[in-house]
Amino acid sequence: MQLCSFITVIIKNDAHKLCVIKTNMKNTKKNETGGRAASHASKKRFNFAFTEKTTKRLTLAFFVILWLLLAFFESVQMYRIQDQSLFLNTGLFFKEMMVAPAGLLSYIGCFLIQFFYYPALGAAIYVALLYAVCFLVRKVFDIPSHWSLLALLPVALLVATNMFMGYWILYIKLQGYFYVAIVGVIFMLLAMWAYKKLPLWAKYIFVALWTLAAYPLFGVYALVGTLLMGLHTLCGKENLAVRLSLFALSLALVAATPALYFGNVYLSNSLPLSYCAGIPAYQWTLEGDYGLFDKLLILWKMWLPFILLFVVLLLYTVFADRVVENYKITKKYSIYQVLLLAGVLLVTWGFWYNDENFKVELEQNHAIWNEDWERVAQLAKKSETPTRLIVMNKNMALLHLGRAGEEMFHYPDGSAEPVSTIKVRLTQNGGKMAYYQYGFFNFCYRWCVEDAVEYGWKVEFLKHAIRSMIASEQYKTARHYIEILKRTTFHASWAENYEKIIENPKIMGEYPDITFPRQLFSYKNTLGLDESHVEAYLLSHLTTIRYVNPSPVCAEASLMHALIRKDKHLYWNAMYNYLYTHMHQMRIPTHYQEALLLYANIDHRADISKIKFDKSVQQRFQEFTKMIQKYKGKSKELESYFKEQFGDTYWYYYFFVREIKSN
Repeated sequence: MQLCSFITVIIKNDAHKLCVIKTNMKNTKKNETGGRAASHASKKRFNFAFTEKTTKRLTLAFFVILWLLLAFFESVQMYRIQDQSLFLNTGLFFKEMMVAPAGLLSYIGCFLIQFFYYPALGAAIYVALLYAVCFLVRKVFDIPSHWSLLALLPVALLVATNMFMGYWILYIKLQGYFYVAIVGVIFMLLAMWAYKKLPLWAKYIFVALWTLAAYPLFGVYALVGTLLMGLHTLCGKENLAVRLSLFALSLALVAATPALYFGNVYLSNSLPLSYCAGIPAYQWTLEGDYGLFDKLLILWKMWLPFILLFVVLLLYTVFADRVVENYKITKKYSIYQVLLLAGVLLVTWGFWYNDENFKVELEQNHAIWNEDWERVAQLAKKSETPTRLIVMNKNMALLHLGRAGEEMFHYPDGSAEPVSTIKVRLTQNGGKMAYYQYGFFNFCYRWCVEDAVEYGWKVEFLKHAIRSMIASEQYKTARHYIEILKRTTFHASWAENYEKIIENPKIMGEYPDITFPRQLFSYKNTLGLDESHVEAYLLSHLTTIRYVNPSPVCAEASLMHALIRKDKHLYWNAMYNYLYTHMHQMRIPTHYQEALLLYANIDHRADISKIKFDKSVQQRFQEFTKMIQKYKGKSKELESYFKEQFGDTYWYYYFFVREIKSN
């Protein structure tokens, strides 16, 4: 009976009766005394049910935990995201952002992303805006405070639009993407809030002005806002003809506005994609012959959060004002709250990209920029089946640390494919850094320029371009990019630091991140064709270039890559160079001794009688060859045994580490 009374009251919009019924319910609850023991126990159970205070605490806990995850657990990813963006304090930059629909969202997004330079600060801003979305959802759709968990569902979907990305952060072309959806939804909800407070006659004018003026600024979020306004009026209590006319006007505006701007103002997008401005729809399509199921399987994480977000907002618009709430704390109410909370957490967790190799790559990249080579090497041990980038970064670190000959094969090896819906190329992920560190400065710069044409200039591209041009002594070109980077908020000091080299090249030796790669710059710095296969190109050129007076570092880099290729002819050439440049070295490192014994055993013409070997290395080699002969033809079955006994040797790598796919 109470439920029927509530329905009647809300349908009639009778606030006075609602208050009376609420008061009667409270009095009834207070007067309930005595009764059977079972009834008393049941009441005790409900003392632990969801209350208004509980939902508020859970809402606050959600935002606090989200901040902690972003600020600390995902701090390196947040920093990399700002490195993959660019915001310049210039009028020209603003004009460039405004050449496409949703340009204002991109501009605001780029501005906010830069604060991830300090991950805790950037995460605080991000979470604060999500809280603003939660607040506006409650206000706009009149969601009662004890149902505030409903307002978390759009928030969770907004988080999902960002945290599913993984390697997509390196490929996304929509500028300011990380904040575009959040800021777009905020403006959309503010417009909806204002629309609901207007008199009926003013709504016609508002919806028309909003759509025509907001589409260039907010893109698809302006169109969805218009649709929400039309639906809200259609579900209202005004005259049916008025409701239908306003709804028809909103539909007409949604259909006509992008077409009106396309061809007259914006020329870059196709007409169908104009209706998705603010969502990277042009990237989230598949080329080739895919079945419907395959398309859904590949694209669902990209499109689903946006689709669900807009569907949820539409449902709130239609039903939120009509939902009947039972203020009494009951078991049924608590079950609904548990299910709602579970849904919010499931959406957040289900779309959260969590791949260990991706995290290792991000952390290695961060450590390389900080010249923390020890950490780069240690991070490689965290992955049991590493990607090629992790292995390359590890080798690069050991070369810097001077420990490649002792530790190179002490780490896990492999060529795991990146977990991604797209083909991840090293040219975007870590190729520029690899080319730079091995002295291929023109290649590093070439890929910066090519990717800038494809994806737009980013902070990371500018930094690579500056260092490559300084290392190549192309100071005029370097200054051009320094002047751009000096217009940023947080990277200006970095640019000014390297500008000192241009003003006084003699101090270049004080910059180890430039002087070390220049030691590998012992060949003609020309461009070739790498076909996006960075490691394969480095393996080929570092082992086949005929160096003129190579530096010791250059000779060792060549030897390291010859060992990886397992080619005896390339090995002997690289080994002779290494011995020549390290003739004053008291002892040959362990792995290089292991390689000498192995290749001398394979190529009986080699004379290694004058080389001093460690007794322990010779003894292990004898044991290894003895076991190989004993289990000849069955060594594959005993691979785990060999890995346990000889997994830290070059011999194990040579015989058992197979099917490595260089990217």
